Amino acid sequence: MKTLSALVAPLLAAGALALPAAPAQAAVPACHAHVCLWTGPNYTGAVHTWWEADGNRFIGGTHADNVGSFVATSGACFVDTADSEWNWHAKRLASGGDYSPNYHGRFGGVMDRIAPARYC
Repeated sequence: MKTLSALVAPLLAAGALALPAAPAQAAVPACHAHVCLWTGPNYTGAVHTWWEADGNRFIGGTHADNVGSFVATSGACFVDTADSEWNWHAKRLASGGDYSPNYHGRFGGVMDRIAPARYC
């Protein structure tokens, strides 16, 4: 009598019992700034880089309310401004090592500024 593994091994080798592949997710890319923002999901599209020394900055017309993904290598404060540079509607703290391949459906759809983490 053959063991179960002896029966299953040829099927696995032939791919007959192959499991469906997990959905592809882009690997987290290296960010050579304190924060990298992309307009598309999975780190695609136009990229905007920010350094803490940049201070409280508007992220530009391409990225404002349109951050599809991000990588943070150090702390930063993501900001949704109400009507001026320092009148903030909402904010989110990003820590070093934080990332999201799909941020637009979260805060990326409303953020328009980045500031140093101490402002969060």
